[in-house]
Amino acid sequence: MILQIAKLPPPIGGVTIHVKRLLASLKTVDNMEVGILDYSKERNVLGIIQKIINAKIVHLHVTKKMLRLLLVLFFRLLNKKVIITFHGNYNFQNILDKYSLKFSNAALLLNKISFNAASGIRKNKNFLIGAFIPPIECDIVPLDEKLITTIKEFKTNFNFVYSTNAFNYAIDAQGKETYMGAELVSFFAKNKEKGLIFSDPSGNYYKHLVGIFKNLPENVLFITQPHDFINVIKVTDALIRATTTDGDSLSVKEALYYKKTVMATGVVDRPSDVLIFNNFDELQYLISNNTKNITHSDVKNNFDDILKVYSNM
Repeated sequence: MILQIAKLPPPIGGVTIHVKRLLASLKTVDNMEVGILDYSKERNVLGIIQKIINAKIVHLHVTKKMLRLLLVLFFRLLNKKVIITFHGNYNFQNILDKYSLKFSNAALLLNKISFNAASGIRKNKNFLIGAFIPPIECDIVPLDEKLITTIKEFKTNFNFVYSTNAFNYAIDAQGKETYMGAELVSFFAKNKEKGLIFSDPSGNYYKHLVGIFKNLPENVLFITQPHDFINVIKVTDALIRATTTDGDSLSVKEALYYKKTVMATGVVDRPSDVLIFNNFDELQYLISNNTKNITHSDVKNNFDDILKVYSNM
């Protein structure tokens, strides 16, 4: 059995959605037994033990550094094959990250920066594989009618409406807002003819921003309830991915998948269709001209590449 150790939605986030889609894809493969141990929710001790006993391959989607290393060591001691997906951008300078990599049987790196850094630690068993697996259309939960009406009314006030999302309020290693929410809100306060729909399913980012701004601009609409961000992507003109660090952004790939314009900070290598900005002056230029993608390339489904890693273990 291939055992995924990860969180499943809720909460809604790039990692949890990736794992959900990975599981769904694996279940379509003949003669492949798969399981999930959701370490945030699982409380049945006997069930946990049974899953561990049955597992031949353990695939970790754990972001907490110490927990990840302890799990790698634990499963290696049990003679399990251990795969780690390093969700995010890694330089492997942190000793916990470094030894998690060293002791794993295989590592999936989501971008070239992480892959090159991992290759400096060990020369093989590292795989540059993105996280995108296409959405399952029948699983997309539609927005409630009240929210649909709110969005429609909001859009009538602007000639161009952007979307952005943050699964939660977060700060990076330098103490800066990972999703640059305060800077984005300030930016749109100066561009009142443009609209921004800010997807904030936890509601925590809105609470943070209310504490910073005396009055939030009327051209920024916050969605502070759990929802599927794909619905927002579909009804807006372009996605803005403003982050100080990144992995292989699910929202970027989803927006490209639905042929939307994407503007993103160049903190990691991005797909060729993405319009890169490195500061808000560059973003100003892009939105002032209603800049759109010239091309819309197909977005790769990475499931087959992940499956090959399993097959070679």
